[in-house]
Amino acid sequence: MNRLMALVGGLSLMWSQSLRLLSEEGEPVPRALVRLDPLPTGRSLFLQSDSSGAVEAPPGLYKIWISAGGFLPFTSQVSLPATTPIVLVRPTYTLSENVITGSYTPIQEIRSLYPVRVLTAERLQAQGALYLPQVLMTELNARVAQDPNLGTFANLQGLGGEHVRILLDGVPVIGRVSGSIDLAQLPLSEVERVEIVEGPMSVLYGTDAMGGVINLITRTSRCQWEGRARFQYEGVGVYDVGFSLAGGPVKHRLSLAGGRYYFDGWDPNPSRPRAQLWRPREQYNFLLSYQFRPSDRLHLRLQLPYNDETFFNLKEPTITPRRIYALDEYYYTRRLLPMANLSYQLSPKLRWTQQGAFLYYRRIRNVVYKDLVTLQETLVPLEGQQDSTQEYQAWARGGVSYATERLSFQAGHEIQYTVITGSRIRNGRAEMGDYAVWGTAEWQLSPTLAISPGFRWAYNTRYQTPFLPALHLRWSPTPELTWRIGYSRGFRAPSLREQFLYLVFTNHNIQGNPDLRPEQSHHLHTNLTYTHAKTSLLWRLRLSAFYNDVRDIIQLVIVDPMTLFTTYYNLQRFQTLGLQPRVEFRTQRLSLLAGATFTEYRRQRWGWEAVTQIIYNWKGFSLGTFFKYQGRTPIFFGEQNGDVTWRWIGGFPWLDLSLSKAFWREHWHITVGLRNALGITNVQANLAGGVHVAGGFSSPVGMGRYPFIRLDYQLRRGEL
Repeated sequence: MNRLMALVGGLSLMWSQSLRLLSEEGEPVPRALVRLDPLPTGRSLFLQSDSSGAVEAPPGLYKIWISAGGFLPFTSQVSLPATTPIVLVRPTYTLSENVITGSYTPIQEIRSLYPVRVLTAERLQAQGALYLPQVLMTELNARVAQDPNLGTFANLQGLGGEHVRILLDGVPVIGRVSGSIDLAQLPLSEVERVEIVEGPMSVLYGTDAMGGVINLITRTSRCQWEGRARFQYEGVGVYDVGFSLAGGPVKHRLSLAGGRYYFDGWDPNPSRPRAQLWRPREQYNFLLSYQFRPSDRLHLRLQLPYNDETFFNLKEPTITPRRIYALDEYYYTRRLLPMANLSYQLSPKLRWTQQGAFLYYRRIRNVVYKDLVTLQETLVPLEGQQDSTQEYQAWARGGVSYATERLSFQAGHEIQYTVITGSRIRNGRAEMGDYAVWGTAEWQLSPTLAISPGFRWAYNTRYQTPFLPALHLRWSPTPELTWRIGYSRGFRAPSLREQFLYLVFTNHNIQGNPDLRPEQSHHLHTNLTYTHAKTSLLWRLRLSAFYNDVRDIIQLVIVDPMTLFTTYYNLQRFQTLGLQPRVEFRTQRLSLLAGATFTEYRRQRWGWEAVTQIIYNWKGFSLGTFFKYQGRTPIFFGEQNGDVTWRWIGGFPWLDLSLSKAFWREHWHITVGLRNALGITNVQANLAGGVHVAGGFSSPVGMGRYPFIRLDYQLRRGEL
């Protein structure tokens, strides 16, 4: 009996120590994906290294494939148990970071079943970007809609901002104006990276995610303590300053960040100091965060982001024999997003995560009579001139995930209860609840083929929600070649503003429509990627295609031009079909991306764009070139009979240039550059007939050519 126990123990020990994965520094490589093909034949094994880099496998001769984040792919022949560890090599260039949007755990972007793009912190800093629109201006398949009065919005795959869900660390951002989130109110100062998922994500993220998801992921300190400060000036009157402090032991981490952004306004006519085309704005941003990590199994993060903006809509002065005055508008926006994120590893294969937030948004509009001699301001006592809109949302999302070598699944819930109040809401108050269960799975059918089905079922207090299925496949016949194809069904319930808006006063008569039908869509995408990775260089070729078919799309429609009565209607089908070739090349010094998108809209109307991004490093300097040509883009407006009237915005080039360098032991980092180097301000357009859009033959897209300078200081102590 003792001999039998010793034999079993010896075999177990030999199996458990059959293989170890180490980095070049001798550190273990955890969570690496390992595929073992027995030689000469046999059933393939799919394994994952543990926290010590160990892989358990039966003895034998195998062909081995290893994939680990931050390391080059490894392919060889190995006999197990191995007498020496396998050392994984990092490339001299930077590999794409792992993604978390839409996945169980952080995974490599190339392994994601969804078409995900990652904008890293290095990418954001190289362009000197303060806010996301400055980056999206040079990104593929993303159109930035700029409205000097309402804000800056993002369109994905030809679908407007009302179809794009904006997340902050996975928590939805509320407070839509004209259906969209103003991205100029979300600073990038504490954002570590941005993940963009194109196409419907309604199965995972619910309504408002028909066009895609943009997830802003905030910075996590990896030092015992660190301090950071920044100053940025842009030649159109932008001043931005900020700081952040973080510290504490591994178990308890506390961080505080804050900043002030001020824009003095800009107009192509320098002799017009008041009624400028691009209005002034001032922002204060703060972020308080606490992390509790008593062990590798438990992680709790509490966050309190706060944003306070004042938007100045100054008007032309009126001059009379007795006084000089103006009727100015002030817009005050407050956004408070307290949130909690809890993650607990129940077992090596089972994890529970839970997020919760209570979201608050308020927008105040004041119209004042301003005496331009005494500078005294008085509120205008007329109906409709003063108003306040508040939005509250209680939100929770959580679930469990179970992962083995061949099968992983995730199931959870999402609760969303929204209340909106204000004088611009019919009866002063409206509310809506959405309660959902969802689930996704990933099954490795064979060594080369994985399938991922998903579903979402929801109960909406105002609308009947359909069952939402999704299906994605990934086929990798070789480590270099990957083909993905997916189908998703999308759904968007009409927002409370679209149902109950009541904006009726002088020159305005816009009313919501409580009889609107929800939007529903079908989406297909496919992606073929070839990657050639070596120690000193990487080539990646990618060809993508997508198709969107949206039914009952909601648009503002002018019903009576005489009374200006305008309301929301469900229009006919809206379809987009796109093709996107893209190539990436990386070495230690050079990073290059080039690509194009060709999009066909309904009724044979085409839009296209081309992008080139180059970052070159030489002797401590980094030179960045970010170019995009945006072709003429179709815009559609609804008619009362359900037809679609097409307008267009002309094409234009956009170029940003930057030069940066770190110095004094890399504590200081300076970036100088030229924004909109080609000096684009307006483009030809035909937008006559749209609500909130003046008819005319031009559309503003930029503030001309201007320089910027940014100075960052960082001090770190004690790497964790």
